[in-house]
Amino acid sequence: MSRNGVLREVRVFFSRSNQFVYGLRMGHRLEALRERLNDIEADSKRFNFEVRDEERASLTTVREQTTSSEPEVIVGREGDKAVIKSFLLDANYDENVSVISIIGIGGLGKTTLAQHVFNDEQVNLHFAVKHWVCVSGSLDARKILKGVMGKDDGQLESLKNEFEKKIEKKKYLLVLDDVWDGEDGSNGAKWDSLKEMFPHDAVGSKIVVTTRSHVIAKFTSTIAPHVLEGLSIDKSWELFRRKAFPQGQDSDHVDEKIRKEIVERCCGVPLVIKAIARLMSLKDRAQWLSFIVNELPDSIRDDNIIQTLKLSYNALP
Repeated sequence: MSRNGVLREVRVFFSRSNQFVYGLRMGHRLEALRERLNDIEADSKRFNFEVRDEERASLTTVREQTTSSEPEVIVGREGDKAVIKSFLLDANYDENVSVISIIGIGGLGKTTLAQHVFNDEQVNLHFAVKHWVCVSGSLDARKILKGVMGKDDGQLESLKNEFEKKIEKKKYLLVLDDVWDGEDGSNGAKWDSLKEMFPHDAVGSKIVVTTRSHVIAKFTSTIAPHVLEGLSIDKSWELFRRKAFPQGQDSDHVDEKIRKEIVERCCGVPLVIKAIARLMSLKDRAQWLSFIVNELPDSIRDDNIIQTLKLSYNALP
């Protein structure tokens, strides 16, 4: 507070406005940060903290591994199932191994649809060999062949040879579930390499790929990809009703306005419908409309589906 010019100059010298002092301070902080980073690098080498490519892929996986087990009865997918089955049972395709992709945003039921087709009785009779591989990432040939052979380890060439011996010109069905990553084009080259690993002398063999990516669907499919749409209004309500009301409980007295809000805001996405239905089943009926209007987004997209599902997580004890 002094008016003494010298004191004022000293205060200015040590203030942040003095670029010389600020530079010295920042230089010391950067030097300390650099030393910490060097220590981290040294420790990573000392303790062999090295992330291999397959481990790096697993670190980015956001969903649990899927299996070929048939889930509960699905609602509103009869037409989609008929399309995929028709492709699998049709013998009039030009290529020995034909591929179709099922494409759609997360939560639409791509995996569920593939599971129902995979376990269909006619499909079982049509193919001599069937394999389900949860890719949940990029098209890594070694990882996929390990999944096909049910092995934890093995060299790529030996896995390929074992696969060929196992098939032995038998007509096979292979499902590659949840393929993503590599929209920059890197997966295109991986797909070309992977195709070379599959036996081509088993005429009528089929591959089904499930993916969210239009790019991946385009370069993997030998016919037009099957685009999975949201459920209709009636089917959306049917699915909601099954999950929100226990057996024997009456669902006919739900206000029409509430029904409309539910099906419109869930946009026909089965995963969201089921999550919100379970959440609604825990709430008093009088709270439904205010919760739906104030908490649910106006529409479900691929980039906000997690936030919508988080509503049911937040309600857990």
